[in-house]
Amino acid sequence: MTYMPPIAKMGIVAERREDQRYRRVLATGKLILNDCEMFCFVRDLSVGGAKIETLTVPPIGQRLVFEMRGLGPCSARVVWNREHLVGLAFDTPQDLATVSDRGTRQGYCARAPRFATDRLAHLRVAGATVAVELVDLSAGGARLRGVEGLRCDTPASLIFDHIAPRPGFIRWARDGDVGLQFTPILDLPTLMQILR
Repeated sequence: MTYMPPIAKMGIVAERREDQRYRRVLATGKLILNDCEMFCFVRDLSVGGAKIETLTVPPIGQRLVFEMRGLGPCSARVVWNREHLVGLAFDTPQDLATVSDRGTRQGYCARAPRFATDRLAHLRVAGATVAVELVDLSAGGARLRGVEGLRCDTPASLIFDHIAPRPGFIRWARDGDVGLQFTPILDLPTLMQILR
């Protein structure tokens, strides 16, 4: 979709971008500032930058690392901010073909960004409930620690305080960790609530 600039009262506002912009309404993303991970929504994207929405707004000029499904991590800087919206300019042009490619391309898996956490939760499997450590989390799944002996494709639910159980199935298991794939994927408000 080609970006159409707004029309001002006194004439047409000039378009500042030189590259085509692709809409990505409410895709999840991750920012890394000074070794701190922050959740963001990706509002739109181009080869040269992105418009994101985040609760903690970095200042103009801030250097950071940006990541989203099929893209990143890539270095960027903040070029504008307004309320919770932030404009990023990438240090180098990005190949957007990987954003919509869910397979692998040159060894890179186009998956949603994962957020490290040490939050505790419970896993319900076959009527039994066991305490687990949430190692990392994405909209599509979670890495859990503290449970062994589970087989792949076993139905399970992840339980947090004050959040409805999240159903899914065991995707992989090794060395005391298991991967739980959510079905369906987490909605964005729930993902943000867990990460807080």
